[in-house]
Amino acid sequence: MRRIGIITALLAAVCMLSACQVFRAHVPEEVSTPASPRPVACAAVGELAEGQGSAERYQSPSQPIEEYIYLCLLAQQEAIDISAYKVPAEQVVALFTAVMNANPDLFFVDAGISYTYTQTGEIVTIKPKYLMSGDVLEQARQTCDLALDEICSGVDATWSDYEIALYLHDYLCVYFEYDTDYAIYDMYQFLTTGKGVCQAYTLTYMELLSRYGIHSDVAVSQSMNHIWNVITLGGAPYHVDVTWDDPVPNTEGMALHTNFLRSDAGITQTGHFDWVSDATCSSDAYDATFVTEITKPFSYTAGQWFYADGKQRALLAADFSTMSAQIVLEIEDKWLTPSGQSYYVDAFSGVGAYRGNLIYNTPEEIFAVNLQSGVSTKIQAPVPSGMQIFGLWVMDDAVYYSVSDTPNGQMQTLTCSLQGLVDYLWGDADQNGVVDGRDVSAIRRYLESLPCVCHTGAADLDDSGSVDARDVEILRRYLVENH
Repeated sequence: MRRIGIITALLAAVCMLSACQVFRAHVPEEVSTPASPRPVACAAVGELAEGQGSAERYQSPSQPIEEYIYLCLLAQQEAIDISAYKVPAEQVVALFTAVMNANPDLFFVDAGISYTYTQTGEIVTIKPKYLMSGDVLEQARQTCDLALDEICSGVDATWSDYEIALYLHDYLCVYFEYDTDYAIYDMYQFLTTGKGVCQAYTLTYMELLSRYGIHSDVAVSQSMNHIWNVITLGGAPYHVDVTWDDPVPNTEGMALHTNFLRSDAGITQTGHFDWVSDATCSSDAYDATFVTEITKPFSYTAGQWFYADGKQRALLAADFSTMSAQIVLEIEDKWLTPSGQSYYVDAFSGVGAYRGNLIYNTPEEIFAVNLQSGVSTKIQAPVPSGMQIFGLWVMDDAVYYSVSDTPNGQMQTLTCSLQGLVDYLWGDADQNGVVDGRDVSAIRRYLESLPCVCHTGAADLDDSGSVDARDVEILRRYLVENH
């Protein structure tokens, strides 16, 4: 579904310059660009240590100018001297935008800048505007880190780069929504409010990918007023437009994959045009896979990926190494039209994972299938009269499901607990009824094949289907954060 995002190049300010420049001999002129929606920022390269932010410290043409400006912005310099780089005035806005597009941690920097230039039209200083500083900025950084950590806590250490990119893509589609007020452009507000425009999706996705060493650049289309990611997998760049894969109006539990890992030709077919990017996406390796047709998020549990395919009316297990899928459960129930005289061709089941169980819905019920025993359990999930369930997703110990009278109607989100599905306490490896440091020790002893009491279900904290060092780290971090 198409989105309107606002890419701030501030070219109008450059045009104004040509009409109103008045030079004085050897005296720099000062110009202000209007404050407007922030340019997009992407992957962070580090934080400048306090006390090392003087322009003199970094002013050298031997250092890339983008890196130099970035470090000065981190140090919150009031005036950044770039005279040594001899930047023409008509290029300063594009330069500043490129820096913002490469560094999402600059969410505290405003889009509007002032700058001075010489009689010959070369920039002397850039004067940025800062939205936060001091303790407020430090708190915002910590808030971002915690939110990013929470998202990344679901990533399994055994996953390929493809699987990581898919999981992060689906997470943003499911748990965030497009800002139809066009007010939120940066990563910080996106993470704290749960919504944003295309810049916010793009830079947050890029920051998440950077944590796993997956390179991401951007593609910008002024004609579309839009921006999206270009990520590198297996040495080849591919387009990923998370924004367009998150339906508008917001539809809970939906994650399209139409714009996931597309070539230049493939992304053109989905409606993108006139973009500018440093990369040429010539590989079409993922243009025609079954993934592009899936409209629900993929879920991982017991060491395997699962998804719901409405057209096949089934739940399937996916193998991304061979790009194949196998049906594990056929959905025979029909979703009736409001008249009750006919039914929709597609099935509208969602799929989620919870402690070794696969959660899915029929029109009026939600079930959990234990992947080890094969036993199916009905979840107590009431559905209002005249409505049907059109999808679900699992978060923490609950399932959230969307109900309406039609698949295109106004959705109402309901929730019910999943805690009764298992007979053990998450993290209580030693089965003493308390989750504490003794459980960390129990899991470690289990991994070292030492005598211990260790419930493998309770110890499998990441639902990977096995107990490993990743579970130790998850539990250790949980105890630090909650005690």
